[in-house]
Formats: sequence, C-alpha cells, structure tokens
Amino acid sequence: MNDQTPLRHDHYPTTEAEYEAELTETENEHAAELQKVEQKVQGQVSRYLLFGAVSVVVNIVLFYLFYHTMGIEYQIANFIDWLISVQVSFWLDRQFVFMHKSDKPIKEMGTFYMTRVITFLIETVLLWFGVSVLSGNKTIVKVIGHIIALVLNFFVSKKLVFKNQPAPAD
Repeated sequence: MNDQTPLRHDHYPTTEAEYEAELTETENEHAAELQKVEQKVQGQVSRYLLFGAVSVVVNIVLFYLFYHTMGIEYQIANFIDWLISVQVSFWLDRQFVFMHKSDKPIKEMGTFYMTRVITFLIETVLLWFGVSVLSGNKTIVKVIGHIIALVLNFFVSKKLVFKNQPAPAD
C-alpha cells in the first residue's frame, strides 16, 4: 500500500488567464460527458417509445379481442392481455430498448413481472374507477390507464430491472 504515489498535478495555474483556460477545458470535458449521457438517455427513450408502442398495440388489441369479440368480463380480459403483453415487453425492453446483456434472463424476468404487478394494480384501479365510478368508455379508459402505466414502467425498468449493465453508446 505504501508503494502508491499520491496524485500530482504537474502544473498549477499562476495567472488568471491560465486558471480560466484550465477551468474552460474542464468545463468542456464535463459538457462532453453530459452530452454523451443525454444522447444515451434520448436513445433509450426513443427506443422505449417505439417498442412501447408495439406493447401498447398488443395490449389494446388483446383487450379488444378478449372483451369485445370474446365477451370476457373486462377485468379478466385486462388480466389476460396484461400477462401476454408483459412477456412481449420484457423481451423487447431487454433486447432493443436497454440492450441489456446478462446470463440471468429468468431472474430479470421475475423482477420485471414483480415491478409490472405494481403498475398493473395502478392500471386496474384506474380501469375500475374510470368504468365503474365514472361510467367511462372501457376501451378509452383502458388506453389512458395503459399510458400512465407505460411511463411508470420505463423508469422502473431503467432503475430496477436493467440497471446492472451499462447500455452501449447510441
């Protein structure tokens, strides 16, 4: 441990101009790093919106088929379409949105489903409230609830499910 030499700075600014030049260089380095982070997040958000749209279409189409075509009670239709669309979302998010690589997809899927249970409950309460209390159109209420759940899902996925692997630069 004593073999380590302390960090040293070879040049200390002696004039105000040198100080300003060094400060500007440091600020530019930080600005470039910040821009990389912003581009990465913008790429993830763009991909999430694109592949999230696929998940929304799957979710809404299945709800429509189960409820309107097959006559399944709307809460049960909501649950069945949720199970299927969460599976679709997991693989799309893992592969294309967060470009996550790991050797534990089953464990991640479990975490993904657990986080989705929370947003499913929120969506279910919104659906119940919009339909049973406000007498709203079931499909429109479903779409609104799903949009709210989708926004929450992005942040939960980013912070809890696909957090361990850094995404490649976009």
